[in-house]
Amino acid sequence: MVKTKPRDIVVYRGYLTLVHRFHEGKKYDVVVSKDAAVMLYIDEKDQVYLTKQFRPAMEEEILALPAETLDKEGLSPLEVMIEGLEEECGIRIKPNQVESLGRLISTDGHDTERVYLFLAHGPGKKVNQRLEDTEKIQVVTLSFDEVYKMVIDNRIEGSKTAYLVMYEKLRRLGEIK
Repeated sequence: MVKTKPRDIVVYRGYLTLVHRFHEGKKYDVVVSKDAAVMLYIDEKDQVYLTKQFRPAMEEEILALPAETLDKEGLSPLEVMIEGLEEECGIRIKPNQVESLGRLISTDGHDTERVYLFLAHGPGKKVNQRLEDTEKIQVVTLSFDEVYKMVIDNRIEGSKTAYLVMYEKLRRLGEIK
């Protein structure tokens, strides 16, 4: 269950909640979402693991980093994302391979979602994907340089993916320690 504010007027409650929220006398439509997590995982061969799946909101297949909604009771964002990498991409990694980079706000104009950002390097154990019956996720592995070029060329448009790829590029250039 997502948290609404006491003065919110709930318009719709489902997987997401739509509310009317008032600020300085004006009514805003706000999507109250659960938070999420996303991970840029790069294996020992400099391969990035991406997911390709149809996204109804965009009405197309989207290539993006694996991400998870934080809806598993009792698990930290890191635990959810490590489990999500295994479920979506069939890669098992250890928590000590992962660096937390903080959070970002997805779409601050109309959505409450904050996304926890994770970066992981090193070997992973290949296991079977564990998808829900309705999920159709294709795993795509590309070199980091290919993924970076796709972000620069705007062939990958997702902000969470672009942010983490650009962060890693700056880290590799020595701009970030």
